[in-house]
Amino acid sequence: MNFLGKCFVVALFVMSCAFMGAAIAAYGAHRDLQAEKQKLSETLRQKQSDLTTLQGQYNRLESELTAEAEAARARAQQLETEKVRLADRNAQAQLALDELRAQNGELAAAMNATQQNNDALASELTTLRSSIRTALADKDRYFGAALAATEKLQSVRNEIETTAERNRDLLADASRMTSLLRSNNLDPETPVEEITPRVDGFVSRTQRKDGVMLVEISIGSDDGLRPGQTVEVFRDTKYKGRIEILKTSGDRAVGRVDVRFQQGPIQEGDRVATRLKLS
Repeated sequence: MNFLGKCFVVALFVMSCAFMGAAIAAYGAHRDLQAEKQKLSETLRQKQSDLTTLQGQYNRLESELTAEAEAARARAQQLETEKVRLADRNAQAQLALDELRAQNGELAAAMNATQQNNDALASELTTLRSSIRTALADKDRYFGAALAATEKLQSVRNEIETTAERNRDLLADASRMTSLLRSNNLDPETPVEEITPRVDGFVSRTQRKDGVMLVEISIGSDDGLRPGQTVEVFRDTKYKGRIEILKTSGDRAVGRVDVRFQQGPIQEGDRVATRLKLS
């Protein structure tokens, strides 16, 4: 092969490479164009869909606006009708007001005349009331004095009757008490404070405080016990000692053990009495 043939072969090869590059470039451009076309087609479909939606909204809004306009026109007609009716009522009310004003003038004149008559009657009534109050005051004063005297007399009578009845009851009570005291070998002339009642109870609690044995017993002022009196302590037939009462309440009393008479330990449950009844 000569040099010219080699040049043709090289030229063909170069041209083949050029055509192949052009073909590849054309294929790439075609593919890019296809992708762009697809994208634009999708965009077009989306815009058409949006346009359809917006058209539907526009039609709906236009229908609503038309309905609202019709309603507004109907309301305007109703308001116009109401305006006419209110104007008629206002005219009628004005006529009625004029009539009432006229009647008010007549009533005011009648009221003035009535007021003058009332003033005259009130003045006369005041005079009569003053006279009545004076008469009633005199009557009440005289009646009160009579009633007070009657009540005082009745009160004196009641006091006399009550005193007499009370005196009879006291005499009867004194007679019974004298008989009762004598039947119990007591002198009726002995002061009550010196009489120790006959009671019977038990020791409910003991406590030693500052070297002194304190005892709480189950009998108190309701049973006749008073501070300063003494009670005897025993269990069964055994004598244990004496308690001097220091303080009393209704059903309780507190005392201290008199060590001079103590003959055994004093405990809860021991019996106490103002008179020994040992058996």
